[in-house]
Amino acid sequence: MNDLNLPTLDIEDIDIDEIEQSKMDLVEDESGGAIRYGIVGSGQGGGRMAKAFFDLGYRKTIAFNLAKSDLNHLGLPENHKHHLVYEGASGAGKNHAVSKKAFDDKSQEVFNKYKEIFGDKIDRILICVGVGGGTGGGSVMSLLDTAKRYFTYIGVENPSERVGVIASLPTSGECASPIVAENSYNRMTELCESAEAGNFAPLVIIDNDKIKKLYPRLTVKQFWPTLNNTVAGLFHIFNLLCTKNSDYTVFDPADYDSIMKTAGCMIFGATTIKDPESPTSVSQGLRNNLEKTLLASGFDLTSAKGAASIIVGGTELYETVPGLMDNIEYGFDTLATLTGGAIIHRGIYEDPEREKLVAYTIVGGLKSPKKRIEELKKFLKLK
Repeated sequence: MNDLNLPTLDIEDIDIDEIEQSKMDLVEDESGGAIRYGIVGSGQGGGRMAKAFFDLGYRKTIAFNLAKSDLNHLGLPENHKHHLVYEGASGAGKNHAVSKKAFDDKSQEVFNKYKEIFGDKIDRILICVGVGGGTGGGSVMSLLDTAKRYFTYIGVENPSERVGVIASLPTSGECASPIVAENSYNRMTELCESAEAGNFAPLVIIDNDKIKKLYPRLTVKQFWPTLNNTVAGLFHIFNLLCTKNSDYTVFDPADYDSIMKTAGCMIFGATTIKDPESPTSVSQGLRNNLEKTLLASGFDLTSAKGAASIIVGGTELYETVPGLMDNIEYGFDTLATLTGGAIIHRGIYEDPEREKLVAYTIVGGLKSPKKRIEELKKFLKLK
């Protein structure tokens, strides 16, 4: 054979797979939680929710929008914001069809952004949207599909159990616009049906009307931060607590993960136990947990498939309150009854810095709150 006399090039020894791998996980999660979340915010409302997670250390966060102006005012690093340019559109104009087509057509661009920010060290993706507007509500199903495709790409099994949605319902005032009401009704109906079918988990429904009732004196500037920080904060508390040791009862990462992958809707809340010496105080506090929440109401608690209740109290309380352990156990038993005998994961933690007793509750696998969603119909135009 003839000697080809080909020169040896440096590029021949470059390992593309090695380069691609080195690009993965340049963004590190700093939340300290058991589960490494990738947070996706779409639209104005979803972007604000994503920002609240980012501020808690969930650095694998991306905000998408068809309107660049909405991204300009969002306090995230520029590489965590992605303006989806589509046929010259400067937004979706509350048109879900426009947003859906844009995100469907640009799904590879979205996928690439997932890869850039999420890397391969990620356990769950959480998609945050407001269902009444244009970009968020219209994009959510496409974002779900792309997220599941991404998990398949990085080799994670059962991707449908690893992608969840936080969807915000508009206020009654916003629903006075028939297009907002129609958007909300159609998208929530689709999301609830898909969640109950196990296509993703979980579905968390935020009710913006409820926050107005719970916090009637909030200023305009306080409204959105209060909502977003509370929801993100509750997620963070459960994710953080399951990494902590306890001398009493541990709520471990496996407990948390089992609830998070339960198909259906999820609610959670937190409340202070005002009279820990009362035998029914913890029990009543756990009931309040399921009512005093920013999340939508009207759920049939007996449809739950899994739940957790975590009690956190100060050292002095644990040392001095007689019968407190019995009161806590009675509270746990009450939650089991309320949820129709669902498996209740329990946790009891001591915090030396606290002077009070706080109950945190999470309930998953719930059927959708059909009555609350049907209420949106009253705002629709008669056809």
